[in-house]
Amino acid sequence: MKRHLRLITSAVLLAALASACAEASGAEASEVTFDVALIEIKGSTDAIPPPSVDPTTLSQGYRYKAPGVLDEANPAKWEVSTYMFSPGAMAVIEGDEVTLRMFGTNGDEHVIWVEAPDGTVAVPQMATSRGSQALVTFTADQAGHYTLWCVTHAPTMQADILSVGG
Repeated sequence: MKRHLRLITSAVLLAALASACAEASGAEASEVTFDVALIEIKGSTDAIPPPSVDPTTLSQGYRYKAPGVLDEANPAKWEVSTYMFSPGAMAVIEGDEVTLRMFGTNGDEHVIWVEAPDGTVAVPQMATSRGSQALVTFTADQAGHYTLWCVTHAPTMQADILSVGG
């Protein structure tokens, strides 16, 4: 929960900064490129009991290796992981041409798309995989939140691109 609040706060601050910069400079739409990593965060332990609910039942974006499965030599050790985009929040000026240069670090396949603030599709579904780079470009022609989704690992694998009125 705290992570989501930090992301929202960061997005709001980025938006305010982008808006102030646009007003101060009379900025027009430009080309913006973000390098986005498709990553998996893992954590393992044998110091605390495993979760009472299998995390994989909560989201496709979670992975779980139960005690005895992760490390046969240490039957108490277990591991959880989740997929995410990094960065998870970005900001642009309305009208910017946005390029997402995405690199698959983890996950065999990611089916990705971008949703516009009005719910329409800004970038249709495309697939990329570990070790591959994918480029997608769209024009942020609406003010509001664009959402970068990974269908494979939804709902946990998503990022926010805030488009501030120009």
